[in-house]
Amino acid sequence: MPVTPPPAAGWHLNIGTKVFLLFLGLALAGIGSWLVVNRALAQLDGAAADINLYGSLRYLSQKIQLTLHEVAEGADAGRIEPLLGEFETKLQTLQGRRHVEAVDGQARDELAAVSDEWPAYRDAVRRLLGSGTMAVNLEAGVRQLTAQADKLLEHANRATWALSDDVTRLQEKTRGDIARLALVDAAILIFAFIYIRRRIARPLRELSGATLRFARGDYGVRSGFRSQDEIGSLAEAFDHMAEETEDHIKLIAADLDDIRRKESELRKLTEAIEHSPASVIITDRTATIEYVNPRFTEVSGYTREDALGRRPSLLKSGQTLPETYRNLWQTISSGQVWRGELLNRRKDGELFWENTQISPVLDATGQITHYVAVKEDITARKRGEQALAMLNLDLEQRVAARTQQIEAANRELQAFSHSVSHDLRTPLRAILGFAQAVEEEGGSALKGELPDYLRRIQAAAVRMGELIDNLLELGRISQVELMAQPVHIGHMAREILDGMARREPGRRVETEVDESIVVHGDPRLLRIAVESLLDNAWKFSIDRDPARIVFAHAGQDGAQVLMVGDNGAGFSMDYADRLFRPFQSLHAAGRFAGKGIGLATAKRVIDLHGGRIWAEGEPEQGARFYFELPESPSDAELSVFAQNGRESETQKAP
Repeated sequence: MPVTPPPAAGWHLNIGTKVFLLFLGLALAGIGSWLVVNRALAQLDGAAADINLYGSLRYLSQKIQLTLHEVAEGADAGRIEPLLGEFETKLQTLQGRRHVEAVDGQARDELAAVSDEWPAYRDAVRRLLGSGTMAVNLEAGVRQLTAQADKLLEHANRATWALSDDVTRLQEKTRGDIARLALVDAAILIFAFIYIRRRIARPLRELSGATLRFARGDYGVRSGFRSQDEIGSLAEAFDHMAEETEDHIKLIAADLDDIRRKESELRKLTEAIEHSPASVIITDRTATIEYVNPRFTEVSGYTREDALGRRPSLLKSGQTLPETYRNLWQTISSGQVWRGELLNRRKDGELFWENTQISPVLDATGQITHYVAVKEDITARKRGEQALAMLNLDLEQRVAARTQQIEAANRELQAFSHSVSHDLRTPLRAILGFAQAVEEEGGSALKGELPDYLRRIQAAAVRMGELIDNLLELGRISQVELMAQPVHIGHMAREILDGMARREPGRRVETEVDESIVVHGDPRLLRIAVESLLDNAWKFSIDRDPARIVFAHAGQDGAQVLMVGDNGAGFSMDYADRLFRPFQSLHAAGRFAGKGIGLATAKRVIDLHGGRIWAEGEPEQGARFYFELPESPSDAELSVFAQNGRESETQKAP
């Protein structure tokens, strides 16, 4: 093979320096990408903060004007000054902020306009409130201030819109910058790939091929590669080794038969060890290494030459307890086999785990002559165990954190419920009581529409109280602790329908209930859910004679899916997403009575059980509500629980 001439003398980079420069380029590109993204995020954060402040100005300008109208109607004028002060503070904050580059050009103009018009508006408000004018004149003054307030609001709106548009443009610019940086990164990677392939991988591949040919007996092969780096030095060393080896082979050609015979005998003795997937070390009785197999070199990085004549302690990591080594030596010195796991260190400094078995070799007299260590690299398994342990720890921490969040949320919900129950009912009782007192004391003096107004006030107060009760009831369901057990939900549905029939004996309702259905869940909550669904079917089928209500199993592929169906008013699937929201109705007001939380309550219960609920229907063609519950932990348990269940039957409500 022709020899490639070495490069001209001069300054040359070694492989380490070249690789360093390549990675330096990648690092600089990565830093550039980070700086661009970080700068964009900082600008976006600043713009978002400005938008929030402008939003506060919009809100406060409207709040001031609204409060002025209330003052004109007799409210306390002292409520105006805190709003003026808060507006002043927000405005000063905006004026003092360092504006985001390329984002707030128009917004600054609008801010300047607000700053110019605000003092006049503020002073006008204070003069109006301090003048002590009559209510009529005060109301006229408030109307005159409306135009100034509208201008302030318009400037704040324009600033907000301008900032939003600029943020959109900034996002587009950032995406373009990131795309260009990505192209630069890709170009560097492609260059690095081509360079490594041509200047490192290909010479190494050629050198590997020459090595294999030399190993197969082609002793005249040479690499022919020269360069001023480590690969060139390696190729030159290989060629020199090949020349010397070829000379030695020629010298021992006469003894080849004897060498082959000895190699054959040695191969018979060592083939199993040489091809073993486990590392093998043989030492003398003083623990001096006499033999290591190739697997030892692969695992530890120490060549046979590195290891021979040394002690196995060259693998010590310093992280294995001294007691372990003392126990090991005491065991094998007494003629017994030691088994255990050792944390060792490779030649390159990397730690690795080995499952080790050390056996003593005895001579004919029972004296120890050698020790044989067979070791298996279990680093991957150990890392897996460690990763699993970390995942378990992380999971435990997440569960604990989530538990704390849930407990805090429950405490907040309880506090909110207490506030609603006590703080909101007090003014409602006052409204209702005063309305009743006016109605009773006014008597015949109430003329025109005043009696009707009073009745409306009382009805609205009662309705508000009912809404509060419904909201509290819906909130309490989420705080109930699940007590899961087998539930004969079919029997439960039959009992609920029978009770409805007794309450309305005049209705004709055909019911079909599969009483053999058994599920796993909280019986109290499931009764609430089933009662809500059946009550919904009963209510919306009131116009049918006879009405028909079905409670049955509708599962497919073994899923635990139950269905409540009716032939009532139905609904349009276009509005199906509103069915399970509190106080939502898909029908004309007053057509069907109800609290408006039945389906929302049912969904909350099913969600607490980890299930799902959905509905299908058509207008005036009835509706079908499906809910799926998780499978029970023991189907056999439910089978025993349901063995006395009655067959599905169809019957008519009395």
